[in-house]
Amino acid sequence: MLRNPPALVFPLAPAGQGAAGLFPFAPLRLEFVALEPFRAPAYKGGLFRSGLGLFLRGMACATGAAACTGCPHLERCLYAELFENPVLPGRHAVLRRYTHAPHPFVLLPPLDRRTFLPAGTRFEAGLTLLPPAMPHAADLLEALHRMGQSGSYGGRFELRRVVSALTGQELGRLGSGQGLLEPPVWRPAAAPPAAGRVRLEFLTPVRLRTRGRYNPRPGFLAILHALLRRLHLLSAVHGGGSADAAWMQPLLAAGDRIVTRRAEWELFRWSRPSARQQGDIPMDGLLGALEAEGELAPLLPYLEAGEWLHVGSGTSLGMGKYRLTVLG
Repeated sequence: MLRNPPALVFPLAPAGQGAAGLFPFAPLRLEFVALEPFRAPAYKGGLFRSGLGLFLRGMACATGAAACTGCPHLERCLYAELFENPVLPGRHAVLRRYTHAPHPFVLLPPLDRRTFLPAGTRFEAGLTLLPPAMPHAADLLEALHRMGQSGSYGGRFELRRVVSALTGQELGRLGSGQGLLEPPVWRPAAAPPAAGRVRLEFLTPVRLRTRGRYNPRPGFLAILHALLRRLHLLSAVHGGGSADAAWMQPLLAAGDRIVTRRAEWELFRWSRPSARQQGDIPMDGLLGALEAEGELAPLLPYLEAGEWLHVGSGTSLGMGKYRLTVLG
């Protein structure tokens, strides 16, 4: 497994009637084992994103150039498609104010905050594949496997097993000699259940901008606004959706009637190294939870999608991951 398995082909049927802004995607759970003592930061999002990018580029780059800027192969380079995501001329009018498109995958780093893991320790990460990344699942997994084998990211570790985060079905195992099975895809329920109260518990730091400034204490409405904006971009760029954002208006109106009942936040400080800026970049975010009450059924499919697609900035580093619980 993980070495030249057959390419996967995924059905990209519409997500369903009444589900504008939503699209199918495939959440994976990745099971690793430390082959030697493993030392890593408490928050491992920067570590895993850096390793994934470096080894994916090494597998895909045809020129060996130090930077991708000006490369004549950008439009057909796997690394550029999955990781650099430049906004190319004539593509995606919805991105006219952006320099880069959102990534077609969401990486969830190991949530274990220990900075030292003894040899033999098992740990998990997650990888959610959006439609453009689905045929390249094996390449992304191979890059993570090579990252672990290199020992350059805190110690040697190995990707042992890949399972569907939706169903628990085993999709591939190291050394099995078989390719990766096609994973189940998420789709919204045909009829969302009634929901009058929900809890959002953030498992990785969240960074939200409200009116251009980072929000130090977001309520439900601020989170909903950020989530719908993200889903709109992802749908328009990666999910075959429309650039017209009119579908959000009734959802935002419904969000105005939702009341945040309680919110508890604490600042989580961390930074990631940047070779481009020759130093560490602060990426502080918030950990905590909130409960909201009201007529939440119309919003539930979007909140469920956000569990896998995350919310706010830094999602390629695993930030903005939350757990949704319907309380009543």
